[in-house]
Amino acid sequence: MLPIGYLGPAPGWGQSRASRLTHDEQRTLMTLWCIFRSPLMWGGNPTRTDEWTLSLLTNPEVLAVDQHSLGSRVALENEAVAAWLAQPADGNGDYLAVFNLRDVQQKVDFEWKDLSLPAGKYEIRDLWQRNNLTDALSFSVDLPSHGSILYRIKRH
Repeated sequence: MLPIGYLGPAPGWGQSRASRLTHDEQRTLMTLWCIFRSPLMWGGNPTRTDEWTLSLLTNPEVLAVDQHSLGSRVALENEAVAAWLAQPADGNGDYLAVFNLRDVQQKVDFEWKDLSLPAGKYEIRDLWQRNNLTDALSFSVDLPSHGSILYRIKRH
């Protein structure tokens, strides 16, 4: 169950309260569930949901990863980061989720080949922000502690 937003009247542990996860951790949890194609069962109280939590639960581009992607798999994993890939149902490009496993912010840099993808320039769409980023020959992002990204990438 996704423990995000306001948890009550009976959160299962402790008193009614807001999630103890930071916004970055809540987004990471939702990203993880979606790239794994896990059932999205929410443990929050809909009558006390704030706009930020609602944006996590209703983002159509992120929900498409959970509901319609294929072939979810680990692309890279080490002590600092984990990266997962999945294919959109239309077969056009890939979904890329990258997770910061550390307790501190870190810069993450990859060549596409590090993720077992062909070299070249890729279009990048940030699914959480719902906007297109600059096309890139490699991957670079600053991730907050326990933070993540969820992109749709397409090779030119």
